[in-house]
Amino acid sequence: MSSILDSLVEVEGAREIEKLKNGWYTFHRLPNWTKVQHPFGDIARWSNMPSGVRLRFRTAANSISLTIHAYRLTIAALAEEKGVAQFDLLVNGKEFQTRSIEAGGEIRLTMDGPKVIKEEWIQGESEKIEFTNLGSDFKDIEIWMPSSAVISIGSIDASSEILSPAKDQSKVWAHYGSSISHCVEAGRPMNIWGVHASRLLALNFQSFAFAGEAHVDGFVSRSMAAIEPDYISLKIGINVVNADSMRERAFVPAVHNFLDILREKLPAVPILLISPIICPFHEINPGPTLIGKSGLYSEVRPYNLNFGSLNLPRIRTVLEELTVKRDDPQLHFLSGLELFNEGDISMMPDQLHPNAEGYRLMGDRFAKLTRNFFK
Repeated sequence: MSSILDSLVEVEGAREIEKLKNGWYTFHRLPNWTKVQHPFGDIARWSNMPSGVRLRFRTAANSISLTIHAYRLTIAALAEEKGVAQFDLLVNGKEFQTRSIEAGGEIRLTMDGPKVIKEEWIQGESEKIEFTNLGSDFKDIEIWMPSSAVISIGSIDASSEILSPAKDQSKVWAHYGSSISHCVEAGRPMNIWGVHASRLLALNFQSFAFAGEAHVDGFVSRSMAAIEPDYISLKIGINVVNADSMRERAFVPAVHNFLDILREKLPAVPILLISPIICPFHEINPGPTLIGKSGLYSEVRPYNLNFGSLNLPRIRTVLEELTVKRDDPQLHFLSGLELFNEGDISMMPDQLHPNAEGYRLMGDRFAKLTRNFFK
């Protein structure tokens, strides 16, 4: 049995590994210094959910188990059931077994539109998940963690010695986005569209996607630049509309600033700017996104309050025009409607987020559309 930091296990996809008071470890996808730059601290919660984070090691073990604790997400009056949260184990790069979280606690949010007005952390029990019948040959192991829960790990137990993993020689792809890239609804890690696409494209995926929190924050841009990726993609717009956090006057300079920060450190790295996928209630109306008895919706804004407000068609136009105006040969644009559009709404239960099937489809389409970008 070995604790995470005292073992040869490599943690990929996390910017910080935090040792808790009980000696267990949890994971953050943003560095600690970013926390003070957010007015409410909400982004730290989503950063603590290990979307795209995985454990890597080599072993001849026939069985591997993890002692874990999970806080799964619930949202009062909107998502009362704890979200499905699963671990995926890969052997030599191939999907092998999936294990579901059965116990644990919950993070319970009460929301007024886009604003969290109450947050409860309900402890629950820890548990052990086991992967078995792995064979006795030496093999490369990856264990991918859920996107829909805050996870802490107490120990890893294996039937044979844990060794350092082989170095990942893949090029690094860093992706920024909203809940639609965080993929809380994915269920299992292999359904996260960015993870699925990265496997099709043979890339090392690094997720900077935070549910509800893709507001073109400079501290995220600096965090992305710090890892010096080979490729960057930025899926921007839906959260700006969801929270009504910017009008066009502020949004355009914010996107330029985000790009400028990246370009100051990474002058030649290819960057793909991606506009929002479809969201029926924001194709005409601007934000904010509201929560009603029937689910998510938006309202028409009075004419005298509408100047400069942003709906999704305007966001798409602005981002495409901005890409041209920057005259940057390594900056490219992709419409989110090429990833998920009106014909796919049956895979969008809440009219905002795709389901697991929809996310897999997005990953397939993204990989097909971007092979020339990732060359």
